[in-house]
Amino acid sequence: MEQICDWTLYRWSIWANKRGLIARQPDTFIANVAWSWPKMDEIDELQHQNAVEKKIKNMVGSFKEELGADWKEKLTTIKDEINWFKENGLPHPAFEMKSGGERTGVDEISNEEDK
Repeated sequence: MEQICDWTLYRWSIWANKRGLIARQPDTFIANVAWSWPKMDEIDELQHQNAVEKKIKNMVGSFKEELGADWKEKLTTIKDEINWFKENGLPHPAFEMKSGGERTGVDEISNEEDK
């Protein structure tokens, strides 16, 4: 689909330039065109979220990939929300287990060489 759009833009720019509708574009302008298609809604949001969780846990995905260029700001906002919940004595849904109880510990990654 992208190739069709590239071809169409190229042909249209030649046509529009000949008719004086646009200024002459540099010969390399077509290489600088980037198409951005709208993001489609997930068919099954639960399966998508489970896949994202597994990708991040298995280190084959990243927060930047999933959340975008402003991933640090988004995670900082989440941290602030969690702290607000704690300060006000409310359980945050992210810490709720499937059984309904609240997680009390934090998962830690330990390195055997540190011991």
